[in-house]
Amino acid sequence: MTPAEVEKLGAVHTITPAVLSLYVTLPSLPGGLSDLTAHASDLIAEAEAVVGDAGRLSEEDRDRALELLAARAREWPGRTVAIFACADAGLLEAFPLSCAVPERAVLGTRPHIRPLLAALQRWPADHAAVAEEQHACRSAIGLQACLAAVNAGVAETLVVPRDGLVPGYECGRCGALSTDTDSCPDWGTAPLPVPDVIEEMVSRILEDGGQVLVSSDPSYPMAARLHSPAVGAGTACAR
Repeated sequence: MTPAEVEKLGAVHTITPAVLSLYVTLPSLPGGLSDLTAHASDLIAEAEAVVGDAGRLSEEDRDRALELLAARAREWPGRTVAIFACADAGLLEAFPLSCAVPERAVLGTRPHIRPLLAALQRWPADHAAVAEEQHACRSAIGLQACLAAVNAGVAETLVVPRDGLVPGYECGRCGALSTDTDSCPDWGTAPLPVPDVIEEMVSRILEDGGQVLVSSDPSYPMAARLHSPAVGAGTACAR
């Protein structure tokens, strides 16, 4: 797995939550393969419960993902593997990770790539360096301030947690992200639900050539280093 491959995944985007991201630790011994499919299916069911009526994994994608998982279990025993599937987007990929990450399945409009980014980075050494840098400059701290910075296009580096989903909305006119339907003064059409605004921010930063650092420390706040003087956290929509 390379940063370029992760960025390519981040560019995948669908209208409804149809993209499956599945993180599973494979059994070390062949005898554990019999329970792998059932375990993965349970994780997928949990992901479907989170999105509810907003989206559901197609039978085609479910079957393709489980078949790929079984095939890779024989090649990468004992490894944590990431599976991504969405027939509508022409996506079916599997990556072995260099370290273990929490098992989970996510259904979203984009692949859930933060665990991949975390596996590519060196923590806590980078974490400490970035923390020093973030507090030394005029930076955006916290979810709302980071949303404002990303919406304004002034975020150069984004520091996000590895785990956790934050549902929100995307303005149907200007594309601004928010966590509620009252933040954007430019609502020209019905706001579009976004399963995870953090993942959407990550993808936008990568598409703009910025850097994303992922922290496995839940106590570390989300932060953004800015290209220009700090953006006020109250600015939810910039055109």
